[in-house]
Amino acid sequence: MKRKIIVNNKEFTMPKMSIDTYTEYLELAEVIDAKQRYSKQDIEAMGLFICKAYGDQFSVEELKNPETGLDAAGLILEFQFIDMGIADELTKRMENIEKNFQSGK
Repeated sequence: MKRKIIVNNKEFTMPKMSIDTYTEYLELAEVIDAKQRYSKQDIEAMGLFICKAYGDQFSVEELKNPETGLDAAGLILEFQFIDMGIADELTKRMENIEKNFQSGK
C-alpha cells in the first residue's frame, strides 16, 4: 500500500503497515463506523491514527493546520482510505498469485 499525503506542503508516504497497527485501525473503525455522526473524540482519534499510520512523520497539529493540513472531509477520507488501500493491495496480490499460477510459477 503506497498511500501518500501532503501535510505542511510536504509529501509523505505511508510506510508498510504492521498487522498490529492494522488491527488497531480495525478496532477504531468498528467503533467509529457504528455511528451516524462523528464526535470530537472520533475526529481526534482519526487524526492520531493517521499520524501513526504514516509513522509519525508529522504531528496532529500539522495534520489539522487550516492552512497546510487537511480539512474535516480530507481527514475523514484519509482515515477511510486506509481500509480501501489494504483492499487494493490484497486485490493486486491475488491477481499476481493468479497470474503466477496460470503461468505455472
